[in-house]
Amino acid sequence: MLRPVKSAPVSPAEAAARKKRRLRRIGMLPTLLTLGNLCLGVAAIYMCNREMLDLGRDRKPQDALTWNSEFLEYMAPSYLSISVWMLVGALICDALDGRVARKTGAESKFGEQMDSLADMISWGAAPALIMVTMVNREIWQWGGQPPFGYERFGQLTVLIGLIYASCAALRLARFNVETSMADASHEGFKGLPSPGAGGYVLSMVWLHDHLDQTGGWIWLADAITYVLPFCALGVALLMVSQVPYRHAASWLFKRRPFSHIIPMLLVLPLIVLYTKQTLTVVAWIFVLSGLVRWGIQKWRDHQRGGQDAGGSDRHTESPPVRQIS
Repeated sequence: MLRPVKSAPVSPAEAAARKKRRLRRIGMLPTLLTLGNLCLGVAAIYMCNREMLDLGRDRKPQDALTWNSEFLEYMAPSYLSISVWMLVGALICDALDGRVARKTGAESKFGEQMDSLADMISWGAAPALIMVTMVNREIWQWGGQPPFGYERFGQLTVLIGLIYASCAALRLARFNVETSMADASHEGFKGLPSPGAGGYVLSMVWLHDHLDQTGGWIWLADAITYVLPFCALGVALLMVSQVPYRHAASWLFKRRPFSHIIPMLLVLPLIVLYTKQTLTVVAWIFVLSGLVRWGIQKWRDHQRGGQDAGGSDRHTESPPVRQIS
């Protein structure tokens, strides 16, 4: 028979303090930004449901009038593209809430927990559902012919989506446990940040919808459908890995040498002219940057370990015995 575990005794004063503990004040602007992150994530999920609802009515995504503007229809030709734009807004809110809290002195454990809860919706559940929606939409448009001829490819995509959401939850919980408020500047992360992983998935979905709408590079759009679930699985595992990543927002907002503005000016025309392609390349570079840094660090540690071993061998060598005459 299992015995109940006895908890440590609590003094009456501590018990009274716990009962009286209430959250009385919060930082309004950081909290509103965090709630904006959460609401935009929920809106993205709703747009995924609209996309699947249209498929149930046998209406193609290209035929759905999502906006009453030709420019907006070009930028977001389907409800799935609108969900991507919703998460772009969520990304902006997520990048600003912590910075605003630090600038206004409104940092708190409440804000930290709120941020993780919002990120679980916007960067855990929403990207997984967007990926699942896109793949199953394409299978429907192909007349039920799944990629690689694997009949359960749609079900496999759903399972990968569940793994992705689970890894995002594990990554956020680990971050809350291992990171204190003293490290609020977050110059770096252990494991791929959930917004970075979500941005990677969104960039590929956005590029796919653009290619599908324009009718060019159809083979590339089909290839994205084939590989997207496996790419999502890869970034999901990177979220719970020990691979180091930089904090992108801190890297952009911190003071840098004057010469660094030139590459940024050169990238801006590419973002304006080829938005989807450029952002996809940027997302790939960010995901691979952590792996490259991790590989270089491992190689340096290996080289340093070899040198230390060689040096220790020389030092432990027994000195020559001098004969006494």
